[in-house]
Amino acid sequence: MEEDSNFVFFDPPLWRQRRSFVNEVLRKNKVTSVVDFGCGEGSLLSFLVQPFEESPITRLAGVDISHDSLEQAIENCRPWDHDREFLRLTPLTIDIYQGSIDVADKRFLGFDALVCMEVIEHVDPPVLDKFFDIVLGTYKPKIVIITTPNVEFNVYFPQLKYGTPEAMLRIEDHRFEWTRREFQEWGNFGAEKYNYSVEYTGVGKIKDGDPAVGTVTQIAIFRDLNPSSKPLLASFGTYKHIENIVFPYYDEPDKTYEEILTVIHHYLQYLCNRIIDYKDEESKQQYEPNRIKIEEIWDIHKIRQLCKTKDKLCDVLSSSSDFTLISNEEIIVHKEYQLDDNEYEHYDYDYNYDYDGDPDYDEDSKHFHSSSNYEDEHDWLTTTTTTATTNGWPNYGNGWQNDDDKGWGDDG
Repeated sequence: MEEDSNFVFFDPPLWRQRRSFVNEVLRKNKVTSVVDFGCGEGSLLSFLVQPFEESPITRLAGVDISHDSLEQAIENCRPWDHDREFLRLTPLTIDIYQGSIDVADKRFLGFDALVCMEVIEHVDPPVLDKFFDIVLGTYKPKIVIITTPNVEFNVYFPQLKYGTPEAMLRIEDHRFEWTRREFQEWGNFGAEKYNYSVEYTGVGKIKDGDPAVGTVTQIAIFRDLNPSSKPLLASFGTYKHIENIVFPYYDEPDKTYEEILTVIHHYLQYLCNRIIDYKDEESKQQYEPNRIKIEEIWDIHKIRQLCKTKDKLCDVLSSSSDFTLISNEEIIVHKEYQLDDNEYEHYDYDYNYDYDGDPDYDEDSKHFHSSSNYEDEHDWLTTTTTTATTNGWPNYGNGWQNDDDKGWGDDG
């Protein structure tokens, strides 16, 4: 985080830190289905559309009380042309619902994980009182991730007057902002009541800041210790189902090893004939054109579609006498490939070349949906009041008020 006289900047932006943290927890726990509880305009849902390499998410659901926010969520989560051109390896459906988080809907039973990101501080006490009964007691996902502002961090924002009788909350719509102790007391109560473990962490640190203050965002991660227990509630309400979004995916019959090897050889003729810009003569002498990293082959989208997993790719390569595998990280290619000048002219040396003659998957353009539109802005916390602000916090309008992606430490 960097400071000047007017602003405090976070690098990476806070929205990215929060979503990346959630994404990493889900990936490590091999989660395949997720509920976004209080999804707003779909900033997290659209971020989770990007597939994991293994155990990808195949089912997403979001619920929010605001119909206007849900309309934007639908737009943010729809497949792009890129998704139709470069088919994902596994299916994905996204269901969008309108409803209150103090009502349980039986369609939300059976999800692996539930995320409630920057939501609880917007909820009135009577609704919040039912939160654990519904989330931990009834839906009972294996993992629950909750994020909320850490009010102790407000000491870094003079206009909020933290610790004084005139203290203000970061956003007008906040019903409360908790200290870490208050958040942990609340979380421990729910975890003990419904037999979950809970750990606490956070994102958004200040370099050389006071460790006693903590991070700008505090996070609780709950894990179910008794997955076989029955849901608490016997009766359920009903959310209004707004939209079902289905992503296209690669669903062709499995190819034989010989067919896959034909495609691999097609790409290797270019990988083995790359023009390398050597940094020095020593690098030139060390370069072995017939020594290819497995990761370079795996990065080609067509090969991912055919092999599905990196282990299968290694099996296919091992089945051919044209290759020698080295620790499943590299191969030595024993076959010579010749390219004529015309083939060189039509080849993109980033391997962005499709077996059928069309441009192939570009690893740098992975699907981030709407979140990619926000990368270069909303990554700061203001420390001065300016025009077009609410309690000193910028109000961008254009649907951002409830977006959970403002990036100044409170939402998204």
